[in-house]
Amino acid sequence: MAKKPVKYVFGFWQLKGTELSGKYEIPIVHGTSKIPESLVLFSTCEKETETINKAVHFYQLDENFVGCLSSKTKLTKKLETFSKYQSVILPDFSVYRDMPLAMQIFQVYKSRAIGNFLMQNEISIIPNIRWGDERTYEFAFEGIDKWGVVAVGAQGGYRDKENTQYFENGFYKMIEVLDPATILCYGELSDSLKAECSLRKIALKTYQTEISKVDWKKGTFQQELDF
Repeated sequence: MAKKPVKYVFGFWQLKGTELSGKYEIPIVHGTSKIPESLVLFSTCEKETETINKAVHFYQLDENFVGCLSSKTKLTKKLETFSKYQSVILPDFSVYRDMPLAMQIFQVYKSRAIGNFLMQNEISIIPNIRWGDERTYEFAFEGIDKWGVVAVGAQGGYRDKENTQYFENGFYKMIEVLDPATILCYGELSDSLKAECSLRKIALKTYQTEISKVDWKKGTFQQELDF
């Protein structure tokens, strides 16, 4: 078997046909304007029988999808499944504030790079926006068209006062930079963010999280869930 080129190992296969944006050369992606009626978790998307007007999402633990997305062979095998859906919301790689900044940049880069690979394979995508503290504003919104459709994950954004402040500050910054036409939100937003979207005439669509669908009365605990 022929040895894979060194650039293949570093994920250069994700960059075919792309342009790069900004100081950190984040891959540019172009999202669809179609709004999904509902979302399907990446881990269960192959089992779904009804896929019309639905989008695949990655709002779950990174460990459940990072292995697939790092392998061209594995991700290519997923293309047939993805093509059955209206679109795919780009991966929500975790951006923790206590990560080295270089790693936070790479997490954003990877999401856009995967988006480019999907686009090149005729999969409709929706950019996912993820930020940390103020330092990430320099790259968190790069590579995304203004006035388009973007997605955010609010799950975990309201764990405590500190997280709420960082999440909401970044949300306001995202609106300022991208001025999106529509925001898709996995989870609920605060009344103040909803009011800001209304004031700016930004369409907002929220989706129920997997955790919120669990019947806690049956004794299922969050740490046992696979998302």
